[in-house]
Amino acid sequence: MDPKAARKPIIDYFSEVKDLRTNRNKLGKYPLEEVIIVTILAVISSAKGWEDAD
Repeated sequence: MDPKAARKPIIDYFSEVKDLRTNRNKLGKYPLEEVIIVTILAVISSAKGWEDAD
C-alpha cells in the first residue's frame, strides 16, 4: 500500500460517494461525508437509534 494513502483523512474516502438525497433533505447543513462518518462512529459505539446520545 502507498504510504501516502495510509495517511489520507477518512473523510476523503467518502467524498466520492454520490449524494442521492433529495434537495430538501440536504439543506446544505450536513454534507454526506459527515453523515456517513457520524453513522459509522455511532454503530461502533453501539448506538441503537438516532436519539442515542448517552
